[in-house]
Amino acid sequence: MFALLISLPTFDLFRSITPPPVLVAIFGLLAVSSADEWHYPTPESNGVIKDPEHWGGQCDTGRRQSPIDLTHKAAVRGDFSPFLFSNYMNPIRNAQLANTGHSVQIDNSDPSVTLYGGGLPGKFVLDQMHFHWGSEHTVNGVRYGLELHMVHHDARYKTLAEAAAVKNAVAVLGVLFHVANQDNAHLDVVLETSDDIRDVAGKSAPLKGRLSPHNLLPRNRTAFFRYEGSLTTPTCAESVIWTVFTESLPVSLDQVELFKTIHDGAGHELVNNYRSLQPLNARALVYTTDMTMAGSGAALAPVTTLVLAAVALVTAGRLW
Repeated sequence: MFALLISLPTFDLFRSITPPPVLVAIFGLLAVSSADEWHYPTPESNGVIKDPEHWGGQCDTGRRQSPIDLTHKAAVRGDFSPFLFSNYMNPIRNAQLANTGHSVQIDNSDPSVTLYGGGLPGKFVLDQMHFHWGSEHTVNGVRYGLELHMVHHDARYKTLAEAAAVKNAVAVLGVLFHVANQDNAHLDVVLETSDDIRDVAGKSAPLKGRLSPHNLLPRNRTAFFRYEGSLTTPTCAESVIWTVFTESLPVSLDQVELFKTIHDGAGHELVNNYRSLQPLNARALVYTTDMTMAGSGAALAPVTTLVLAAVALVTAGRLW
């Protein structure tokens, strides 16, 4: 499928570059607040969003914005070291679910929940997880029912707000959810808690159950898209290394509809909270998958090839 193979074990393309001094205060949007003045466009009666959002600043003028359409035609093949997740299987301590007025968010206060590898330039600490309905990223033009963002900051910085001022100092894992027949039990924990915060932006409540970040990751974490982008909400800072896994998790239609009943800061139902797609421009979009599925899918792993060769020799009567 791809004529070009890029081997990027440390992915120098995403090295951190510090820009001119920036007032960290402009990144106050990262905190939960019901006073944010920006909002998502309201869909027409037919469900179609006629006009994209106009948030101003870098959101309108940036050249490395997110989300984008993740299309294989625009991607080149990459090869990364495996992701290493530390303490992702542990339930989040003192977990609170917050209605931010733009999403529902679970904050993590344990700095030992970290992410390495996968072509990232160092260790990243999990800050929070939040959801978008429908998905912000599309894959070959197809939008999914839900998208989870696991937001991390480079461990060299004290906070997410500080890291957001530095290029490639924020790493976000995007997990897509396809609509299925059965409820996702792990999302039930989130939605049951959302009953307590549904109507009031800025309100939070203890999570009604145990939830670990690992529960919300796909099994296949070696197949994903990678590109440099931005936060998908104002100020749309272009500081993010994006990883969007290609394997999706299930979510029922009923669960998606429940997410849509969350109220925004104006007291209206947050029917859709995804940003419109942004142009790729001159950025590199990299796609990586299992090496056993390299190329068109006809390539075989070395062990498998040896086994098949042995079987062929036995069949031919030439194995002594």
